[in-house]
Amino acid sequence: MNYIVLMKQVPDIKNIPEDAWDWDKGILKRGLLDNVCNELDKQAIAFAVAMRQEMPGQIVALSMGPPFADAVLRYALSVGADTGVLLTDRKLGGADTAATAYPLAAAIRKIEKDIFKGDRNYIILSGMQSVDGDTAQVPPQVAEELQIAHIAYATSFSISRNNNDNNNNTHLYIKRISRQGTQTVSPVTYPFMITITNWTRHPNATFERTRWANSQRLIRWSAADVNGDESRIGLAGSRTTVFKIFSPRDVRTRRCIFESDLAKMAGLLRDTYQSKSRPSVQETAKASYQLPKGKSPTYTGEVWVISEHDKDEIHQASFELLGKAQELASQVGTKVGAVIIGQDDPKLASRLISYGADKVYMITDDRLCDFHPVPYSRVVCELLDKYKPQIVLFSATPLGRELAPRVAYRANSGLTADCTALDIIDFKRGTQDYTAILKQTRPALGGNIMASIITQNSKVQMSTVRPGVMQAMKPDEKRIGEVIKYEPKLNESDFAVKIISSEEIPAASELKDAAILVAGGGGCKTKEGFENCIPALADALGRFLGEKAMVGASRVAVEKGFIDRGHQVGQTGQTVKPKLYVAVGISGAVQHLSGMQNSDIILAINKDPNANIFKIADLGMVGNFEELVPKLIKVLNS
Repeated sequence: MNYIVLMKQVPDIKNIPEDAWDWDKGILKRGLLDNVCNELDKQAIAFAVAMRQEMPGQIVALSMGPPFADAVLRYALSVGADTGVLLTDRKLGGADTAATAYPLAAAIRKIEKDIFKGDRNYIILSGMQSVDGDTAQVPPQVAEELQIAHIAYATSFSISRNNNDNNNNTHLYIKRISRQGTQTVSPVTYPFMITITNWTRHPNATFERTRWANSQRLIRWSAADVNGDESRIGLAGSRTTVFKIFSPRDVRTRRCIFESDLAKMAGLLRDTYQSKSRPSVQETAKASYQLPKGKSPTYTGEVWVISEHDKDEIHQASFELLGKAQELASQVGTKVGAVIIGQDDPKLASRLISYGADKVYMITDDRLCDFHPVPYSRVVCELLDKYKPQIVLFSATPLGRELAPRVAYRANSGLTADCTALDIIDFKRGTQDYTAILKQTRPALGGNIMASIITQNSKVQMSTVRPGVMQAMKPDEKRIGEVIKYEPKLNESDFAVKIISSEEIPAASELKDAAILVAGGGGCKTKEGFENCIPALADALGRFLGEKAMVGASRVAVEKGFIDRGHQVGQTGQTVKPKLYVAVGISGAVQHLSGMQNSDIILAINKDPNANIFKIADLGMVGNFEELVPKLIKVLNS
């Protein structure tokens, strides 16, 4: 078995100087930044090294970037890779995810031909996402270009060998995070892609191995070397463009009040909780878009929502998207469509209609009741080709973040990930002149900036939207809509990954129902520290404010074993909107913020005064949790 690991050099988002921003051009001057290896790509190389111990073969590290990006390849060589390949060419600059995935896939084909000598028995590995973009789009789009399977959110692997088989077959099993819990899956064909979430500690490079890595000659390829089509790379091949970047401070609705006096903090909590006077973003009045006289919209067609469901229940995030879709559709004078995949269930269609869908497109095939990204992307694109919507919205859930990139790439369309705002605007810059298009706003670089993005050179505009950001309509059971059924013609070869088992991890605490939620993070240091402080603080706040209080956790806390995953808040956990959210020892990674940032009141307790969590908090306390939390509990109980 051979391995290709995608490595990316990224800016150090923890240390971005103010003069590194070009606010007018909407770009970051990367030459002014320190550059590091993307953290999750370090996990990917560690994953590959561990797999090679079970299934021997070559490891090739592949990166695309400027000449100085060779540093990440030498790192990969120092911890176990055998060969480093750098795809570097000025023509590749300025690429969005689609224009990045295409040349990377071309380089992979060349590695297969030149280095692996045509052997297709290999695995491509990558970090789930990079910290500078946080889109998680490039790996699934590479897989879509190569027409191979993609297993996302991988957390571990295992090997079984059938010693009684004459061929001594080896079976690979990957454990991955799903929205309902975890799954164990197995690839049916090779090659395939794995994207890794946090898995293990990084391997340590020995002095001898580091010297060897620095002495090795890297393979350097240009766009021409990989036969890259110039219309599909760089700016020319990009399907989206950033037309504005701005500071989160410009749109922030919260201003953190820091208080070191515990009695005063308790009083602030009571007063703020009782008044809850801070308006939410959704409550802010916004002028509705009006089409200019004499102008025609650049895009036409319906506004679609790709809905998600668990058995006989629609995911709440899908209802939120339908609310936003109705708002957008009314501004461009069109209808709202909802797409549901798998089950032929009239009740599900009725629910979608009651929440705002004018039409429900039901893709019916029993084999699609479980999520499979390859056939899902195929059937959704068949619908796109047939009915031609102008906007397609996905939830930024594990399923949506896997499916949307493949659909967008297959449809030759742009995609903006993890949006927090969607608006209809007119836009003109140079030769670009668009009418009634979708402005998509999202945080980037770990929340250090906000970016407004538009779709270009595409048939349809696509976005993934963070759960909990948009507002669902009140259901109207009397609404009438049209149900359109579509039966796809799928082959068994479309199902390139076999689901071996699924484990549903119930939301043990039903966090979405909590009025008060106290969440602990990696800053709690140990399981004992977490258990001694977080439940006790939840109990004290519940009594103090007279409401139901529950315990939550960050992904780091869950992965360290402080508490089970049923309590996890964030992108791969639950999305919550309590009246009061207390974050203890949580730094504020964008993946966690996406799951709780719409809480009415946020209190952050962290020893780092510059932690990201304070940027979205209403109240803040700076200090070690071991000292602050017991004292706060004592004040609340007095």
